Amino acid sequence: MLENLVDVSLAQDGGVKKRIMKAAPDDARGPPPLNYRVTAHYTGTLASDGSKFDSSLDRGKPFTFTIGKGEVIKGWDEGFASMKVGEKALLVISPDYGYGVSGSPPKIPPSSILHFEVELLDFHEVLKKKYEMETEERMEMAKKLKTEGTEKFKAKEFSDAASKYEAAADYSTEDGEDNPDDVDERGLFISCWSNSAMCHIKLKNWSEAIKACNNVLVLPSETGTNVKCLYRRGLARMNTGSLNEAKVDLMSAYKHDNTNKDVRKALVTLKKEIQKAKEKEKATFGGLFFKTWRFVRR
Repeated sequence: MLENLVDVSLAQDGGVKKRIMKAAPDDARGPPPLNYRVTAHYTGTLASDGSKFDSSLDRGKPFTFTIGKGEVIKGWDEGFASMKVGEKALLVISPDYGYGVSGSPPKIPPSSILHFEVELLDFHEVLKKKYEMETEERMEMAKKLKTEGTEKFKAKEFSDAASKYEAAADYSTEDGEDNPDDVDERGLFISCWSNSAMCHIKLKNWSEAIKACNNVLVLPSETGTNVKCLYRRGLARMNTGSLNEAKVDLMSAYKHDNTNKDVRKALVTLKKEIQKAKEKEKATFGGLFFKTWRFVRR
């Protein structure tokens, strides 16, 4: 059983040796890079007497850990770093790469050599938290999410697209910053929220469209000047019955671009909606006045 062992420790000091029990497919991914999340099955036994002390198979649930972060024993970090997806192997781990001179009572005695039959099921990249990212990393993530949002939009998956755009907008700025000074950051922030508003309009989620536009129009550089967001917020406000507020937005957009066909069309529609509202109001209160007058005359 212990034949054909290969030293896979980084120091080449025999701390972790491996024998492949089942080779991975030729096109298998791997080995998993540092800081990637690994999913695996394992069964651990003591070299001294073969007794089993732990097994993910017995629990019926794979074990996951981030490779190279010290979440598991050193023998696992270095042993799994030599494997490919689908590979089954035996890892023989010395005490220095396992639980040391103290062991892990009551199941693992001091200075135990450990045998692990392991299978690498999968691995994937672990995304850094936003606060852990450098500016360049954060912006790359924002651009990636925006691209994914655009792909979803083209596929008419507007809800997913909106989520991607909003996540991209979040990554485009530092935590707690709602008015980015950097030109690139601000441009990305604005375009993502504007795109999100368009998605919500497609879904007729008028209140969400208004919120998305507000995130842009609150910026000093965009208040009253961002034609796209003024138009989209005006359109959303019109559809919620907030006609006066819609008029303010659409007239502001028209002031900055009186050739914009969407804005001009929306203003025509708004004019009709305002007229309908006036007629309805007249019918309601005119009728009430007439009924009241008849009652007084009696």
